[in-house]
Amino acid sequence: MSTKQSLLLSALLTASAVTAMAQYPTDEVAPVKSQKQAELNTGKIVLGKEKLLTAEQLPLKISGIEVVSALWDTAHLGFISLGSRWMPATPDKAMTPYLSEFVENAFSHLYTPDGMKLLWVIDDLRIGEQPGGMTEKAFVRLKATAYGSTDGQHYKRLYAMDEAKLNRGLGLTKKHHQFIAGAFAELLQKTPEKSDSLWAKSDILARHLQIRQVPALMAQLKDGVYQSFEAFRNNTPVFTQFEIKKGEYEYEWWDIIATTPEGQKGRVKSCWAVVKEGNIFRYVEGKLVQLERFEYGYVISRYLKDSRDRSRAAMTGGILGGAIGALAASGSGHMVSADAFPALKVSPDATAIDMETGAFIF
Repeated sequence: MSTKQSLLLSALLTASAVTAMAQYPTDEVAPVKSQKQAELNTGKIVLGKEKLLTAEQLPLKISGIEVVSALWDTAHLGFISLGSRWMPATPDKAMTPYLSEFVENAFSHLYTPDGMKLLWVIDDLRIGEQPGGMTEKAFVRLKATAYGSTDGQHYKRLYAMDEAKLNRGLGLTKKHHQFIAGAFAELLQKTPEKSDSLWAKSDILARHLQIRQVPALMAQLKDGVYQSFEAFRNNTPVFTQFEIKKGEYEYEWWDIIATTPEGQKGRVKSCWAVVKEGNIFRYVEGKLVQLERFEYGYVISRYLKDSRDRSRAAMTGGILGGAIGALAASGSGHMVSADAFPALKVSPDATAIDMETGAFIF
């Protein structure tokens, strides 16, 4: 064999090895059908139509599943990374039919007339990513509660789920629909709890939507300093006269200087958030993370790239001025970790605030 032929054979073997690595990112996960790149370029996550599970895998017989969305954000599933840019991940249709059609396709083959009718209330469905070369990471969170009825009128709680999962491998942006499907399959296999309390469907939905009935989601936030998450939720700032100054400790450290009703000035030692002329900042270890109200929650501004947010950021730069204005105008882009999921071995990048706990979520 000539030197030229040897080099050609070596190149072919190397290319084959690289292809195999791309197809099999881990030893545990076999190759699976991925979503089309054309759809992902628009940020749309299309759920599959495959049948999932068998009757033998279920803890009880079911006659049907009704899905109700109680999501705080019905426009986004989260945010994904395409190359060097972040973009919203969205359903390819309105959220309720999006979930209902998926569930019908995935589980209707399991229905039996003598089974229990299920009501699934979905409180959160979220995906996230953390790019990293050969070790990409993808996250999925499903928070839902299942209720069961034998007469279609009265329901008892069967089980609840709030799970955040981490997946590793290559090309994970194309596999979010599979991770979502796996989360719903896990929900259906939960073992029912013992419960004798019966609820009407309307009462169940009212309980799940109660989280929205807080002042921070029902009116514009008041300008001021919020010393706790509860104060933020209740729209009750402690100080309404304050200023933001460059701190003394380290780069990008900002001090919140408040004035009491008696005219005394001092650095606020406990600050959860500040709102200035309608612009909202989460205060984290001396840093300011700009938030935007979106539907029934608050999203980190850097992820909302429409003109409204850019104009608000520019306005913020004028309000605060100087270096802090430049910081806000750039999207107040401090990367912060989602601290709502301590069980995960890797902390996802945060994109929003959990309006029940105040923790960062992806």
